[in-house]
Amino acid sequence: DLGINPAKVGVQGSSAGGHLASWVSNAMLDGEKPAFAILHYPWIDLAKSRSSAEASALRQLLGKRYTFNDALRLSTYTMVTSTTPPTLLFLCHDDSIVLSTNSTKYYKELIQHGVKASLHIYPSGGHSLNKHTNEYQPATIQWLQRVKIIEKR
Repeated sequence: DLGINPAKVGVQGSSAGGHLASWVSNAMLDGEKPAFAILHYPWIDLAKSRSSAEASALRQLLGKRYTFNDALRLSTYTMVTSTTPPTLLFLCHDDSIVLSTNSTKYYKELIQHGVKASLHIYPSGGHSLNKHTNEYQPATIQWLQRVKIIEKR
């Protein structure tokens, strides 16, 4: 009724929301997965904390009683298949909350499974893309055009 094409509906998330977006991209049945995913500094590998800030955030995300197996089961890089939707990742190398290795590990899995993917790493900006707004917004539009989600203007 609204004229929305379900084949062009995607998901976007940042940090823990990036984890949720990547989880939906992989855990849903193939006919229910989003058409694409845009992940900003997503939390991908929950089983391996590398900093005290990351460990603290992980306890907030999973609760104090989570086990290693719980974290590994929810680590979305282990879920990637050839039916994972095209994915665009943005992050800052100096993020001390969710380290850049989360996105690079996910990107590696996407490529190994033949999924269309792009990875943008900014050298600074921490756990935010605010200082890169003029760069990542046009890059997002260009990528959506490249994967044929939107038409070129």
